[in-house]
Parts: sequence; structure tokens; C-alpha cells
Amino acid sequence: MNNILPQLITLLIALLYGNTGFSENKFHPTVFVTVVSHFDRPWTMNADDLTALRLLTKNHPNMRWTHLFNPVAYTTPTPLLLEMENYVKESRDKHSAEIGVHLHMYQTFVESAGVKYRIRPSVSADHAKGSFDKSGYSVPITAYSGDEISLMLDFTLSKFKTKGLGVPKTFCAGFYTTSQELQKRITEKGFYASAAAFPPGSEIGAKYAPSWHELSGWNDSITIRSRPYRISKKTILPTGTAPYLKAWDKNPLVEIPQNSKIDWMVSANDMKQIIDIHTKQALKGQPSAVCLAIHEGSAHEHFRKYNEVLDYVDHLMNEEGEFKISYTTVNTVRNKFLEYWKKSN
Repeated sequence: MNNILPQLITLLIALLYGNTGFSENKFHPTVFVTVVSHFDRPWTMNADDLTALRLLTKNHPNMRWTHLFNPVAYTTPTPLLLEMENYVKESRDKHSAEIGVHLHMYQTFVESAGVKYRIRPSVSADHAKGSFDKSGYSVPITAYSGDEISLMLDFTLSKFKTKGLGVPKTFCAGFYTTSQELQKRITEKGFYASAAAFPPGSEIGAKYAPSWHELSGWNDSITIRSRPYRISKKTILPTGTAPYLKAWDKNPLVEIPQNSKIDWMVSANDMKQIIDIHTKQALKGQPSAVCLAIHEGSAHEHFRKYNEVLDYVDHLMNEEGEFKISYTTVNTVRNKFLEYWKKSN
């Protein structure tokens, strides 16, 4: 009895303070919130947009941006290029932001990378067949070969290096289009996270054009409820299993679904509803993540809507409840989920 008593006391303390041998396999119900800026048309960004992005940071100091910067700013005249560069670097250096990559297939960018320019098909048409876009904006990156994609990625990484933007870890192509070949190529070039999975449905928010649904690579397995997942070597969809595409750190490439769609598609109430859906999912015992996305050239237009939603997130952070809500960058979400998966196995 004397030998058993200390063990019973130790077990009782462990149970009271949650320090059992099983606690490391449990994950406190958590919802990670990422806020992503898409640089689609850098030359359209004006001073009001920069002010709006800065004000969102000021109003919500816990928020962490993932700026998906577009190197087309270096191949097409961009009036506020210097100010834009300074902003994303300031956001990184002073406010712990991440700088990732966003690519649209504009002619100046494609040809600067040494690739033959294409104008078809377009993801913004009634039908994929016969569709085109002379600007290249809505031409999916997946219209190019794997080797051509690698050339464009090499050009991008070189620009990031020479311009002091660092080594990007997160990638998202224009209009969220992707393929197994694209995911393979970004992994080979050192990216750790993909932010491309996009809900095709209209349960909440607007939908893209019919040709997008033909060309994007996504289907109804991606929804507003989708959580981060490891990308299989066999499919880009969350139904995939091991073996996974491996990043340079030997861990899987992770997809962070943009499950809250993007600025013009959703209202403030839409985004709050999606956040609520994910908090309920987290309470079932698994972490979740919500991605809020805004275009650089319409930040001023949508400022009030995002300020309202971030006020809501701040309120949830300050509440003492059954779940935790936390701002973080896309690549950090990847790391958090890798940690969770390792502990769960």
C-alpha cells in the first residue's frame, strides 16, 4: 500500500492539471485565422489601398498577413512599386507577416521568364472550349507545361532574392488554378505550402464563371468547411493519401484552403458565418483554419467589411471559451497542422 499511494497521488495531480501521459496526443480546440492579400494587378493599387492595409494592421495588431506578392510588378510599369515593396517588407519586419507568391499569366511576366506567351483558355468564360484572354490575366498557369512553370518559378525566386523579398514558402496561382504537375513543381522549387484549394459551390458567397469549374482542378470535395490537408502524389484533392509530396524540410506539402473565398464574393456576415462553422468543427476535437482573402487593388473599397470581420475575430480571441482562436500566417498554419498530425499518429 505504501508503494502504491505515491503513484495514486501522482495520477490524481496529473488528472487535475491535464498532465496525463495522453495529453500530448490531444489538441486544444483551435481555429487559426490567416489574412491573405492577393497582388493581382499591382499597377492598379493606389495610396488609399496601402493606407487601408496599414490601418487593418493598426486596428488589429494580433493579425498576421500573408502577402502573396506578384513579380509582374517588375515587368509591367507599376506606379507605386517602391511604396508597395516597402509596405510588404515593413509588414514582414515589423508585424511578422509572410511574403508568398501569386502569379497571373500576363505577357510581360511570361516572356520575361523566357516562356512563350499564350492567350487561351480563359477561366472567365461561359465555356472553356474556344475561350481566350489577350491580357493573360485569366489564363490558368496549368495551361503551361511543367518545364515552363519551372522557368516562371525560377524567374520569380530570382526577383524575390534580388529585391530583398526573401525566400517565399507559400504559393498560389491566379484564380486558384492548380494541378498535380504544378504542385510537384512548386515543391521542387522550395515551397512548403499551397494556398489554392477553393470552394466551387455557392452555399456561401458567389461563384466563378463556368469555365473556371472546368479548368481550376477543384471539385465539390472542397467546401467552406475544408481544413488544411497534406497533398498526395496522386491527387490535389483532400481525398488523397500517402505517399505525399515532400517539401525541402522532408515534411509534406500542405494545402491551406481559401475557404472564405475572396473580397467581392462574400459579405462580412458570410465570413463571420464561415468562422463560426470552423469554431464548431474545432470543438469536435480537431484544429481548423479560416483564410480571409483580399485583393491589393480593392483594399480601400473593402476596408470596412474586413475591419468588421477582424473585430469579430478579436472579440472571439478575448473570450474565455471552449476553443482558442489565433491569427497566424499560411506557412505557420502548415507547421501547426504538421505538429497536430504527428501527435495524432
